[in-house]
Amino acid sequence: MRVMDAVYVYKLIGGNKLALHGRYHAHKEGYEFHLFLEGSGSLLLNHSRYRIEGNRLFLAAPGEFHSILPEAITNHVSYYAILFEPELPADFEITRLLRNHGGRHLATEPRERFWVGELFRLHEKGNAKAAGHLLSSLLYRWYGEPQPEKPEKNEHINRALVLMEKSVKEKLSTELMAEKLGISKEHFIRVFRGKTGVSPLQYFTRLKIDAAGAFLTDSNLRVGAVAEYFGFESPFHFSNVFKKHTGLAPKDYRKTFRRV
Repeated sequence: MRVMDAVYVYKLIGGNKLALHGRYHAHKEGYEFHLFLEGSGSLLLNHSRYRIEGNRLFLAAPGEFHSILPEAITNHVSYYAILFEPELPADFEITRLLRNHGGRHLATEPRERFWVGELFRLHEKGNAKAAGHLLSSLLYRWYGEPQPEKPEKNEHINRALVLMEKSVKEKLSTELMAEKLGISKEHFIRVFRGKTGVSPLQYFTRLKIDAAGAFLTDSNLRVGAVAEYFGFESPFHFSNVFKKHTGLAPKDYRKTFRRV
């Protein structure tokens, strides 16, 4: 599996970025999936209109036109867009699964956003083989198993995810999150870990790091200013946490992932 291009768009709402990413287009070669992380709006796929929401995946096959509709974006939208091409005959089975998949979109698990984030970083760093293997694993996970007709939902988890997205610039403890949700800290940690595989604080910290990474590559803000913006105790603390999650110091991350 070959990743042809990978894009991470953080909090898209309008302007030149929306004009670029929202254009109606198709790829002659390659499939493209969009994994929406947050926000609300609409996506046009071959003249069919679909509702955008968090943790929702859309797939466009080669030659299929698609667009994020500018006039339909009602809240900041963040997403990954991955353009990829199966390498035959090795990827014959995945290609068959993609062609036979009846739905245009599906729900994803909250934790999967971080796997796609790692896929994005592997591609941008030039680790083509690792990116291809991770992509194959994700595609088998999404399209190789039957999707439940009604995905299991937990109201507390859904509210927690929305709260974290809205509070990514703040200092938010597990105790405070549990209090806002009206449940005990112990119960919150148990159900959240059961759904996502990580603790609420680990998930929230990862959201901060992903958002901070977008700021580093899309702006000229000093590392200290980014650390302060996202509620870290100090630039030193921010750099340590950032490197732990991405493998790179903030300045090195900016040099690696900034697109000219």
